Amino acid sequence: MISEKELQELAAYGQTDTPVVSLYLNVDPKQITTDGYRLRLRGLLKEAYRPEVAQDLDAIEKFIEHEYDWGGRGLVLFSSQPVDFWKAYSLAVPVNRSRLEIGRRPVIRPLVHLLDVYGSFAVVIADRQGARLFSFHLGQLVETEEFLGEEIRRLKKGGGSSRGGASRSGGRGGSQREREVAAQNLRNAAEATVTFFEQRSLKHLLIAGTDETVAQLRELLPKHLQDSIVGTFSIDMNAQDNDVLERSLEIVQQANQTREAELVETVITAAAKGSNGVIRLDDTLGSVSEGRVQTLIVSDGFMAAGYRCQSCAYITGQSLSACPFCGGVVSEIPDAVELALRRVMEQGGEVAIIEQCDRLDAAGGIGALLRY
Repeated sequence: MISEKELQELAAYGQTDTPVVSLYLNVDPKQITTDGYRLRLRGLLKEAYRPEVAQDLDAIEKFIEHEYDWGGRGLVLFSSQPVDFWKAYSLAVPVNRSRLEIGRRPVIRPLVHLLDVYGSFAVVIADRQGARLFSFHLGQLVETEEFLGEEIRRLKKGGGSSRGGASRSGGRGGSQREREVAAQNLRNAAEATVTFFEQRSLKHLLIAGTDETVAQLRELLPKHLQDSIVGTFSIDMNAQDNDVLERSLEIVQQANQTREAELVETVITAAAKGSNGVIRLDDTLGSVSEGRVQTLIVSDGFMAAGYRCQSCAYITGQSLSACPFCGGVVSEIPDAVELALRRVMEQGGEVAIIEQCDRLDAAGGIGALLRY
């Protein structure tokens, strides 16, 4: 499991003369067999072979054959054996597509996308009695808590309890006292949700329960937490952790598709109005160099050569004889998009890798929302 801090460290990896091999392998058993993935890997290694990375390809092959347990759904490897650089991450979510790339730095774009979609999020399952709280990161359960409020008992006529435990109904039935206790329990569950979410610096929230309980809990949450809600669903209060995870991942993925489409429209509209948006490579790289980018959007797989000033690090898509800002020497770089992505992250901006969006492709494959 990879953290945001580790991603930042990979983004800060210094460019050297020693190549780095970046491997992303989809090993989801729901899609293809292990033998199928091994065959795909052999094909990638064969296609990528060149003498300067022979050590890396050999190390990758040995690791997968003798050390990897095939227990995850995605595998990410970075290797530069001559400088003793090796990172291996087994993921509980599948990578978008298998790929092997060679460059002077680790290729982090697919990891940025995975963390953006499946990074730290919370799930709260609530009813009249209490709540179960979960935090997940990249498809793995990190932590759980359970909040139980005052017990609610439905009484038979004559005073006998209708069952030995608390009622977990989501409805409004029962006595006035029962309704008051249920309402207080839900308020306490909302407070517990706020504390759970904020103490762990989570990004997104999902709420589960009956329609009525979900609506009530949403109203009790503060505005900033309501804005973090990406979806709701119905599930039994006693559901297994894995069932909660699978339902949550489906909703998170759907919510991300909607969010990406809205983000693309926002950027393109802002660019058309000449306000706080830019599209296409040259304008976007210019905004990155000026430190103005709040959110960078890039079509998955979009690459473009560019040029970088060796003195002030200005980047552009145009071939220049000298830097227009400092007069320094400008050299060609194979992928200006990957460099722009790293630069935005270093500046504290956000990056969204957009999958299969004709609208963004038609706008040049890249764009940004600007701070000013």
